[in-house]
Order: sequence, then structure tokens, then C-alpha cells
Amino acid sequence: MRKLAKKINNLGEVIVALSDNPDEAYFESIGFTEQDVEKAYNNRWYLKEFLPQKPLAELKSEKRVEINKARDEAEQGGFEYMGKVFDSDPISCQRISCAAQAMQMSAMTEETPTIVWTCKDNTTIELNAQELMELVVALAEWSNTCHEKATALKKQIEACQTPEELEPIKW
Repeated sequence: MRKLAKKINNLGEVIVALSDNPDEAYFESIGFTEQDVEKAYNNRWYLKEFLPQKPLAELKSEKRVEINKARDEAEQGGFEYMGKVFDSDPISCQRISCAAQAMQMSAMTEETPTIVWTCKDNTTIELNAQELMELVVALAEWSNTCHEKATALKKQIEACQTPEELEPIKW
């Protein structure tokens, strides 16, 4: 973008007159000229041809954060079991674990204990003790699958040598 700017170092860093309608005569009198400038990742202004790129280490760090966020969203976004999608946010995980423990305890006193569980889509499913234990296993497997995928993607990130190699890495 064209702005009134004054170069302040050999790295192409500039001071920019940020006003939409700067007093051109004043800025020109103190050495500002209209130039092509851009704001860089570090929030500083540079002549367009000197615009620095983010360091690869910073790009990798941002990509790892992106992968962790996607992993958490996937892990907590629900999982399938017995043809139904079950909630898997932290509170739901705790409820599943508590229900499984309670079912185990009640199995000692009741003949065939069951529980009616509300699924992600608000439909219900009746689960016996065995099915509830398998639900806990399915939840653990889902969580592990999400973490294994994230770990594999992070290994790809670490192997990247250029910013262009990072771009296609997605959840």
C-alpha cells in the first residue's frame, strides 16, 4: 500500500504517517515520501521489498497450536458407538465414567442393570453393563486416535524445512 513513510534503517523498516489525510507538506518537510509499505508479522512497517517473513520456528509453533486446537475440538466433538454419536466434552466424559462405575456397583445387586443414555442428537439408547463398559472403551479409543493423529502431524511439522512445506499440513 502507498503511504507517506521514512526509512529508519538498512532493513527497510520505516516510520509511516498513519493518518488517512496526513499533512503531506509537513511530513515531506521532515523527509517522508510516498512509498510502497506493508505491516509485517512483528507489527512493524517495512518497505514492501524488505518485508521480513516469520521465522520458520515461529511458523512451526503456530502450526502446532493449530493442530492442538483441532485435536481438542475433534476429541471433544463426539464419537460414534453402537451407531450413535455420544458427547465427549470433559463433563460428558466424567458422566460416562461415573455411570460405568455405578453400573458395575449395581450389577452386584441387580440382575440386569441398564441405563438410558442421551446421545449427542438428543435421542436415547438403553445400555446394559457390558455396553456401557464398551462405551468407556470406545471413548478412550477415540481420544487415543485423536492424540495419535496430532502426534503424527506434529512429526510432519518438525520435519518441514520451509514455510511452504507447512501449508498443506491440516487436521
